[in-house]
Amino acid sequence: MVIPDYTRHEQDRAPGMVRELHETLAAKAIAYRNQPDIDFDALVRLPRMLSTQCGDGYVIGVPYGRHLRLFYEFDTINHIRLHLTNLLNEMGALATEHSETELMVLDYTDFPHRHYVEPMLIGAGFVSPSEVAVMRCRDVRDQTMPELDDRIVVREATTADADSIVEIEQQAAGEGSHAPPLANQFFQDSEWVGIAEHDGASVGYIQVAAAEKRGIVAEELIVHPDHDHTAVSRALLAAAMQRGAEANRRAMTLRVTGDSAGDPLLREFNFRHVTNELTYQRPADPAEVQRRYDEKVTTFVKVGKIWGRF
Repeated sequence: MVIPDYTRHEQDRAPGMVRELHETLAAKAIAYRNQPDIDFDALVRLPRMLSTQCGDGYVIGVPYGRHLRLFYEFDTINHIRLHLTNLLNEMGALATEHSETELMVLDYTDFPHRHYVEPMLIGAGFVSPSEVAVMRCRDVRDQTMPELDDRIVVREATTADADSIVEIEQQAAGEGSHAPPLANQFFQDSEWVGIAEHDGASVGYIQVAAAEKRGIVAEELIVHPDHDHTAVSRALLAAAMQRGAEANRRAMTLRVTGDSAGDPLLREFNFRHVTNELTYQRPADPAEVQRRYDEKVTTFVKVGKIWGRF
């Protein structure tokens, strides 16, 4: 999942550590970051962040449920090549010891340097990246809802629905996979969670979080594979937009796999393509990374905030 669980780890965050290193790098003409538009000054001050650093750069990890979202900042490409793998291994060991993290995720938007950095990230234990398209509806208050299937009812989910949500994830993930329990803060940190039902059975859910400028973002939208994907998704998106309009929210954002950006369903709700990102993943446990390297295991992971599980 991608909900903050606010895992805390006692470590030195004094200005002499990663914060001072960030201030030094921020003063340079060029600093290499995986997401240049992110506020790194705010990241290094987060109370729940984990960090590993060397003299030439650092990696920050922010726990989100069982995922650790990664951010890096270095002064040269050569230093990324020299230090990134070791810093990630240290980060994985730290996260494994002090949190429930199972997977480290690095979202990459620094496309001007993409052709230099990509081989380094693969060499650092990440699998081949999945392309993610960011879609946005400018104002949910102005939308005319498409015709919905009246057999599908969407209601607000509560903690009593946690098992049903995990079951939907399990079925969507497929046989042989394991869906972990929901993060502790799943409901508390959500703006709204809606669950779709058909003949009394849970067939899908959507999790909506607050975004900047009075916007909302669909963090998850997952449909049970035995039910009509389009009809259930349409009902969930309509319910989320109506809820957002009632709360005087504005833009709605969601992230989809690259091959889903042109889905006709998204056009029904006036979603427009904004930008593309790459998402890299690797296990948090360094021993698992080494095992896969030794056995030359190739893993293909398709990731999306919608039409799939992040």
